[in-house]
Amino acid sequence: MKGFPTLDMIVVAGYLIGIAALGSSFYRRKTTSTEYFLGGRAMSWLPVGISIIAADLSAVTVMGTPAWNYGHNFELAMMAFGYPMVAPLVIYIFVPFYSRLNLYTAYEYLERRFDLKVRVVTSLLFLILRGMHVAVVIYAPSLVINLVTGLPVWQCIMFIGFFTTFYTTLGGMKAVIWTDVIQFVTVMLGVLLIFVTALGAIQGGIPVAYRTALEAGRLRMFNFSTDPRELTSIWAVLVGGVVLTMGPLATDQAILQRLFTTKSTRDCTQSVLLQAILVVPITALLSLAGTVLFVFYHFNPSHLAGLNSTDAVMPFFAMRELPSGISGLIIASIFAASMAVMSAGINALTTATTVDFYQRIFRPNETPQQYARVGRIGTALWGAAATVLALFAPYLGELALGYSKVSSFISGPMLGIFLLAVLTRRTTATGALLGAIGGGLVLCAVQFGTEWSFFYQSGIGVAVTVVLGYTVSLLMAPPEESKVRGLTIYDKAHLDSAAGQKA
Repeated sequence: MKGFPTLDMIVVAGYLIGIAALGSSFYRRKTTSTEYFLGGRAMSWLPVGISIIAADLSAVTVMGTPAWNYGHNFELAMMAFGYPMVAPLVIYIFVPFYSRLNLYTAYEYLERRFDLKVRVVTSLLFLILRGMHVAVVIYAPSLVINLVTGLPVWQCIMFIGFFTTFYTTLGGMKAVIWTDVIQFVTVMLGVLLIFVTALGAIQGGIPVAYRTALEAGRLRMFNFSTDPRELTSIWAVLVGGVVLTMGPLATDQAILQRLFTTKSTRDCTQSVLLQAILVVPITALLSLAGTVLFVFYHFNPSHLAGLNSTDAVMPFFAMRELPSGISGLIIASIFAASMAVMSAGINALTTATTVDFYQRIFRPNETPQQYARVGRIGTALWGAAATVLALFAPYLGELALGYSKVSSFISGPMLGIFLLAVLTRRTTATGALLGAIGGGLVLCAVQFGTEWSFFYQSGIGVAVTVVLGYTVSLLMAPPEESKVRGLTIYDKAHLDSAAGQKA
């Protein structure tokens, strides 16, 4: 394999330095907690919508999705249709609360609707879930650094982890959102270059590429098997797509914190719609890139010499087949993807820790400036913790599935609690928690007692949590009126008058 030319190194280094400089430029020594965590609640829908997309478009996706299609087919890509399916529900059910209650975290709402223990439990579940996600996100570009430099993967993990933590610690949420926008554009340009170059290198062009992929089964999109053990049957993928999409949009602080930065309910709604509109074509491009790479290497098998993992097939192609400078841009785009997600995740982890634990439980009467200072310290600590966790990411399996395996186990009960809060007036705090515990126990039984596709787990978790939580609540005294008035979907009018529209 060819070495990494000087020009490529300059491109990658220049990009990293530029992103760090942009993120650090938002540093304000005497910033408040509202500015640091929520960008002053003054962001418009376009950068926020792009940032929401970037929050999930890590190297896990940018490398993992093409790698999956390189070795499999389009069945997994059907999950992307979960976004346009659930966007109207999120806008109708959750946006009215999140855009008008002036929240820092989604878990504040659960304390108002239920009690403090529900808030603490759900915030803790988020910390576990997003902490694992950031770890996987750090690991993915480390494979690229390893491929480029030959350094041990653990050293590469330390580099990408601490580099991204640096500018996130300084700049806060504004740095996260605006660097996300730049990095989203870089990622899309890089993937498009891979797709066009690989397709152009196939003799016979699109007709030959289509026929070859079709004959190899790489274009199959629908698996209608009713066997629950089929990982990517249409039923498993749709269940997983709907729940694993609604879960983050409704319960994940890393996504919701962006919505909290918007300056109006309309901006909040438009941000959700933008994500729903763009995710399907983005997923299609990533999947097609992997399929085209399969066809290219089908006709050029000798070019695969030196590829140690199919997860790295896209950067491998860039380094071997693209001219210097362009291949550097591709490598930079992969860094961009993970840096965007990592910065968002670390910022959200810090916000939840600071607001839900430090401020709410330990130091409730500090100044906004003190909470911002604690947030900066928390950002550095979470960045270090996630970097250490990334050393264990290889044990989760293929990049395209690694985080989903963790998310499918936790997202179901989490989403179930939020649905009980918003959609019912009768559910109690204890009922919601017992429902979530029951959902977790059932998921353990499914996980260790069956060979079902893990995509079903998220749907099972939601269903058990909602049914059990509501049933148990009926056996208890109903919640006080103050715990439901204006805090369920049936009380939107009161919510509007009590909380008022965002400025």
